[in-house]
Amino acid sequence: MNSIYNTNDSITSVTNQHQKSKKYILLVLGISWIFGFSTTTLLDFSDPIAYTIITFIYAFIPAIIAIIFNKNERGSWKDLKFFKPDLKSSLYSFIIPIIYFAVVISIQMLLDIRIAKKLDQINQTPLTLSLLLILGYPITVFLILGEEIGWRGYLQEKLMNSFGAFAGIFVLGLVWGIWHMPIALQGYNFPNHPYIEAFITYPLVGMALSLIIAYLGFNRYSIFIGALVHASNNHFGGTFLTLTETNNEFAHAMIFNGFYVIIILIFGYLWRRKTFKNIKS
Repeated sequence: MNSIYNTNDSITSVTNQHQKSKKYILLVLGISWIFGFSTTTLLDFSDPIAYTIITFIYAFIPAIIAIIFNKNERGSWKDLKFFKPDLKSSLYSFIIPIIYFAVVISIQMLLDIRIAKKLDQINQTPLTLSLLLILGYPITVFLILGEEIGWRGYLQEKLMNSFGAFAGIFVLGLVWGIWHMPIALQGYNFPNHPYIEAFITYPLVGMALSLIIAYLGFNRYSIFIGALVHASNNHFGGTFLTLTETNNEFAHAMIFNGFYVIIILIFGYLWRRKTFKNIKS
């Protein structure tokens, strides 16, 4: 009889996790898209002040909703994965995005798809650039927590319990990717190809980074693993792009998409192998 009760309890728990994750996703996407599409339509998104305000508020919508949900569920900050990360995983989280961005930009420069900007084109002194590079990262980590509290702190475990460890990460990455749609359709990265950015690039980026984060934080997942990976991708990736300019935006977009597919294949394999090994043990 105990095994029957345990099975029923397990089914009920998975169902609850599924319902909570579904409710959270629908609410976050609904509020985010209403806010995002309305503000980018009514305000001048090309204006730096308007852009900063819109993206700052937009970035914290997942966290605000996650904190409210977690409080209603009588959860603690630990339930949102606020604890010290493993040092080795933290180091890899910081370095991996820098490596793959350096590789992809270098390849594009070798193919003459991107070229380095001259100093007078950058409009920043070397000292200012150095300070922005150093000080910008911890600031980016803080801002990124607005997303990570929602995606990795609240949603990741629930999706993994609902769909399985492997499929759950792909669902999370897809949701995270399409959440960017209002900003992506403004052509933030690819001004001449916003549909590629919104419907191909961001979903691929979401799945690729979600797999890296899940793999690095496998045994003792901390919210800061996600924040470090995500911040390195945004901050240092943005720096590489700022210091260079494209000669062919379409080729630039396609090469990046191809690299994210490669990352998905590599870390998808590593993540699947690790989760299967854990099930067997």
